[in-house]
Amino acid sequence: PALLQVAPSAANASPAVQRPKKIGRGMSAASWSSAAFVPARVVPAPAPSATYTAGPPASAATSAAASAGSAAGCRRTTLAAATLVAAGGVAAARQGRPSRRRARRGSVVTAAATAEKLEVLTVPASWEALREQFLSTDVGQSFLKKDQDRDAGLLPNNDAKVRYFGESREKPRVMLYRDMAAWCPYCQKVWLLLEEKGIDYEISKVPMRSYGDKPDSFMKKVPRGLLPAIEIDGKLMLDSLDIMFAIESKFPDAGRPMFPPPGAQRDLARRLLELERSVFGAWCGYLFRPEMPFVGSNTNDFERSLKEMDAELSMNKESRWFLPYQHPTIVDMQYVSHMERTVASALFYKGYDIRKKFPNIDAWLAAFEELPYYMASKSDFYTHCMDIPPQYGPPFPSDDSDVKNLRLDLTPKIGRFPVAWDKDAEPLTKAQKTMTDPQRGAEAAWALMRNYEAIVKFTSRPAGQGVGDWGRGNPYRSELADPYAKPGTELVPGLSALLMLVAASLSGQYGKTNRKTLAEATRKVVAETGLAQVVKAADCLEYLCMRVGVPRDMSMPAAKVLRATLNEVSDCLRYNARG
Repeated sequence: PALLQVAPSAANASPAVQRPKKIGRGMSAASWSSAAFVPARVVPAPAPSATYTAGPPASAATSAAASAGSAAGCRRTTLAAATLVAAGGVAAARQGRPSRRRARRGSVVTAAATAEKLEVLTVPASWEALREQFLSTDVGQSFLKKDQDRDAGLLPNNDAKVRYFGESREKPRVMLYRDMAAWCPYCQKVWLLLEEKGIDYEISKVPMRSYGDKPDSFMKKVPRGLLPAIEIDGKLMLDSLDIMFAIESKFPDAGRPMFPPPGAQRDLARRLLELERSVFGAWCGYLFRPEMPFVGSNTNDFERSLKEMDAELSMNKESRWFLPYQHPTIVDMQYVSHMERTVASALFYKGYDIRKKFPNIDAWLAAFEELPYYMASKSDFYTHCMDIPPQYGPPFPSDDSDVKNLRLDLTPKIGRFPVAWDKDAEPLTKAQKTMTDPQRGAEAAWALMRNYEAIVKFTSRPAGQGVGDWGRGNPYRSELADPYAKPGTELVPGLSALLMLVAASLSGQYGKTNRKTLAEATRKVVAETGLAQVVKAADCLEYLCMRVGVPRDMSMPAAKVLRATLNEVSDCLRYNARG
């Protein structure tokens, strides 16, 4: 679900923004971070900061109660219950406690523990000042360097327009046309193969049909609008598997083959490709068809295909891939894009945890997760499960109460800080586990800072016109995509200040900020900007929260931290609106 179509160049023309094709109940596809990097403006002198002070707490109990109360509107938790939690723990507040689902994302219990971490939240007076402050740090400079390397074609990234692997900077022979949201599984296969082979290529991003209309220039080239498409030396090709074999043929490397030469290994590779189609078909039956016991069990067919895949992986003792090479091949690329979506959707809609049940599949996916280029293309569970229905049709979710709770846990609306990573159903990779929440927050803050004008206008759409028009009544258009919606300009100043508050809390202060300081800062913003439509502003923040896409906008951990913070500020606004 890549949902944000907010390229800075189109900041003042939201209705005309193109979005990628919707998937499932998919999200919109253009990236809010897709614009070329714009250097930070340097001001002659540091702008003054607005300091929001929470004030001295009367006691731990009252501090926790006030902090919890500021978020009570969205937590279904009473202020009395919050006070009891501060005084005597969870058991004492049994009748008014937040649900298990909300507790996973940070409950009122956390308020007591964090109320005294930070009493002041400092927010610079402008986005330029905030950006300058951030770039004065080593962390800020590291993000700036990544953007510069991306623009130079040196890093795999959704927003890269070109990729170079050697010293030459000649125009690449390859042009890849892929979706703007970085979600299309068929585009991902080709993307991964180009990266693994180290072939220079250019990228042209096209919206998927679910997210908006494809440009005429692409439709003239590809009348059916199919993705991916590729040009090698000016010759156009379609169909992901055909494209991958064409790439291997045009750019052979005998020392690092992507498909075995004739013989037993090639026969194995062909059989594995046939099995992949069987696994894909079993997933379609499992997810998109109801169980029909007298005809056959979709669940049994699905499990049987996964067992066969797991067994094939276990047969290779020489590497972690399907074939006995020390690198992934076309066979692995063919499997991984759909398996990534299968893992996410099976858990989200059915409560079926593939990675726990099949250790060889888990180890194989973990091997991919060690590859930077794979992680640059990897989505999160929410993005996948919003994108799947518009592409494949509506799934048949489980009605089991535990699975329903799990689905709720995986949606952005439930997120609050601090994110309870150890209880999250979506696992972190080995590298992601080494990151801290301030590091994750800094990534999210930088995504806001580098494209704030377009993001603010995008966020104001619920106060404007056209939200929901695109997908209404058409199941093959994303409900979350609004390619022609118009921003609500009256709310832009207030939303800009609120999002700057979010960015400030994430850029170095995340992990220290608590609900009390955030609530005070939010009230200060409302008062200073004269924001009258407080509830509508909360709606706008929630609109943004539901449309943060991975990997289009940022990595999964950064997205969850951002969504949680947006929810916290939205809670504060709704609570303030009730006086």
